[in-house]
Amino acid sequence: MDEMTRKQVADSLARLSEQSEWNPQVWQRCHDLVQANREDELLGYVYDDLVHYSGVFHSYNLLGLRVKPNQNELEHYRQEFRDIATALGVGLSLSEAKHKFEL
Repeated sequence: MDEMTRKQVADSLARLSEQSEWNPQVWQRCHDLVQANREDELLGYVYDDLVHYSGVFHSYNLLGLRVKPNQNELEHYRQEFRDIATALGVGLSLSEAKHKFEL
């Protein structure tokens, strides 16, 4: 992945982590960038969590009613997105990021 793409993905992950509410445009942009560059070990690592993050906002209970997202779970995802964005920005490998950010 070239440096410009790396910066775009890092910025997109950081922007997603800053959202206080579900923002489908920001999520979709981030998803598209991560998916297109999944061969990068950091992005391959975060891809599933990015997909699951979307699901947190679209969950239903057994009665078929929408369930409000758990704020602690959301913060966990957002922190991971911030950590991966930082790791991308400084050029860390997945193992270095796991060690530094306890991923």
